[in-house]
Amino acid sequence: MEAIRLWACPSCHRVLRERSVDEVQRRHEELVREQCGTTPSAEFVAEAMWPAYLASFRRCRCGSRKRLKPVSAAAMRGQLDLHLDPVVVQ
Repeated sequence: MEAIRLWACPSCHRVLRERSVDEVQRRHEELVREQCGTTPSAEFVAEAMWPAYLASFRRCRCGSRKRLKPVSAAAMRGQLDLHLDPVVVQ
């Protein structure tokens, strides 16, 4: 089992779960398929929207451009129900 890495936004203190680019790309393909189906334009839409979709996962939803801070293992201990937002850190 892969360890879950958590990051905190220094502006709003929201906790973000690190996702791989592959996970985000699969989710993007699912969303395009749901919205466009299998129309000929679906591939164009997927290619056109991918950079913006990936960029949205590289920062917090609050819009802060501050660098995310890693959450220490001690802070994660004892948390039963974390509501996490996904983020891609590269």
